[in-house]
Amino acid sequence: MRPNTARMSALLAIAVLSAGLGLTPTALAQEKSKTHIKVAIFSVNGDAPTIHAMIEAASADAKSRGWDVETFDGHGDMVAVNNQANTYVARGFDALINVASDNGQLGGVIAKAKKAGIPFVSTFSGLAPGITVDIGDNHVVDGAIAAAELAARIDGQGSVVKLNWNVLPALQERDRGFHAVMAGYPKIVVKELEVKVPGQVEDAYNKVTNLLQGDTNHEIRAFWGGFDYISAAAARAVQKAKRGDIFVVSMDGDEGGLDMIREGTPLVLTVGYDVAGMGHAAVQAVADAVDGKHLPARQIYKKPCLFMKSTLPPAGGTADYKTCGLFSADMSQ
Repeated sequence: MRPNTARMSALLAIAVLSAGLGLTPTALAQEKSKTHIKVAIFSVNGDAPTIHAMIEAASADAKSRGWDVETFDGHGDMVAVNNQANTYVARGFDALINVASDNGQLGGVIAKAKKAGIPFVSTFSGLAPGITVDIGDNHVVDGAIAAAELAARIDGQGSVVKLNWNVLPALQERDRGFHAVMAGYPKIVVKELEVKVPGQVEDAYNKVTNLLQGDTNHEIRAFWGGFDYISAAAARAVQKAKRGDIFVVSMDGDEGGLDMIREGTPLVLTVGYDVAGMGHAAVQAVADAVDGKHLPARQIYKKPCLFMKSTLPPAGGTADYKTCGLFSADMSQ
């Protein structure tokens, strides 16, 4: 059979042109992230300041890349989140970003997205089969850090109240860190309060108020809150009850929580997160995924910081998460 010389010449010309431009077939295939792709960003509880900040950061980053972005807030309703996420898959979105909704409750969506070749990136949502990557923090460690700081301040004895919403994977992990520390302090008595969402701020305030009214012997010495939104409410209830003998520790580092620490309220410390950085990291993970790049792991962590009154960034300022400290012995008190 005689070779098709015209076809061979055309292929040779394309190869020469690609080489001259520094392009390879792989490079040509990796340009999808630079096109007008459609990305959905959704959450089960977008009202929470930390989650809202992640959504805003991810949305702004995605739009700056020329992407078409749609957002959805389930307001605490996982059924609504599942339904909406399934709609995004059916509509042929190029990528999904789940912000702090339990990946374990989105198995159907994740499977459909994987079958359709749609990257599923998440933040604060837990490791689950089929996801592209989950970006967040080691919340077990963070819960333990806050709990250890609390235990040290009460000399390892007394009554402590744990306030949390054990629905999100991140909060479940923080819970495990808290209990891991408390297991080493047999003289600490733990009482647990579960808040409801939505309405978590009012519910936390009312639950703490009622609890303190019954604490006539002043046995309660401290509160551990799973996130700043409810920890701030607990601190306000402690203030209202005029219980200067009680303090509150927390996690998230949202601006409202940091302000309460600045003001000298019972909220004395929080483990804070680079939530904007996590939003940006989620968008970069989408870009890498649609371009076919390999991700080293399906769960990656960013560094947190321990914020106390002496280590807070200026009001309205941003902490340097690359250099800030995580342990009280490394800071001025």
